[in-house]
Amino acid sequence: MRDNGTDLVKEETVDYNYYFRLIKGKQRILAFQSALRSSVRAGDVVVEIGAGLGTYSFFAAQSGAKRVYAIEKERVVQVAQELAIRNGLAQQITFVPGVSTEIVLPEKGDVLVLEDFSSLFVRRGIEEIVHDALDRHLKEDGIVIPQSVTLCVAPVGDLALWQTCLNLEDHSYKLYGLDFALLRQMMLDSPHVRTIDGHALLAEPIAFKTIDLKTTKNYLFDEVLVVKIDRSGTLYGLAGWFDLKLANDVGISNAPGNAESTWNQVFFPFSNPLKVTQGETVMLKLSCSRSSLTRDIWWTWQASAASGLADNRSFQGVPLPRDFSARTNG
Repeated sequence: MRDNGTDLVKEETVDYNYYFRLIKGKQRILAFQSALRSSVRAGDVVVEIGAGLGTYSFFAAQSGAKRVYAIEKERVVQVAQELAIRNGLAQQITFVPGVSTEIVLPEKGDVLVLEDFSSLFVRRGIEEIVHDALDRHLKEDGIVIPQSVTLCVAPVGDLALWQTCLNLEDHSYKLYGLDFALLRQMMLDSPHVRTIDGHALLAEPIAFKTIDLKTTKNYLFDEVLVVKIDRSGTLYGLAGWFDLKLANDVGISNAPGNAESTWNQVFFPFSNPLKVTQGETVMLKLSCSRSSLTRDIWWTWQASAASGLADNRSFQGVPLPRDFSARTNG
């Protein structure tokens, strides 16, 4: 199954509680179950990337798949194997320990399923994983679950949410006779996974990019958007989320207000929140780029209102070696 003889399964302790929490996400799991039931035909070969406890592979087998290849890099794959045995599905499922981009399967699948996304879908390595899977693990006319994802953004006016990003305000960032003020700007120059109330939005959401997992080559973006403020308040940051189309008749969203969302939402806080008024037009910018040196994802988020400009970037939120510029420009 592998193209080399090394053991790709990590040896450190696995956080099994993480997987136990995920299995309780009924809304998400039932949506993927429905998509698999409508997509898998009797005799199909199914490939799952990031199988975890094997739940989606079990659903694929129950839906009539002849063979399922469940790829998982963590040691939880051993638990998934035992669960398959106990549920009478071991004959149909082959568990493949390792990283999907480094594994060679004996055949391509009719259906590919994966679900390792960030709160705004895009994360480090997701493009490479999907494109490699399309090229090496899926038949040309195969089905991908999810089929597509639409990215959404909206301005947020929630002081309490903004304050959750700042953990040392009560101490003025002075602790033990030391100055930790750098941490404040780092937190404000970083995206945060949060549960955002739908009532916190200051304007109607904008769907700004749709990624078709079979055809879209570039997941990155640099969007300038215009919103009309619905109510006066303070613009503390931007909320981001996605709407998934899992199959032709099955979808799921992690939009604000969805208390059952496993992914929550992403909050992009502003260092200098802006006053906005009802009916005002505000320009937003949200950009996602990739470091050519580290392949990390860098975010830029901005807002321009009558009261001023807010401008934050995750590149600024990570202290770099003082010789970084010289090394990258040399």
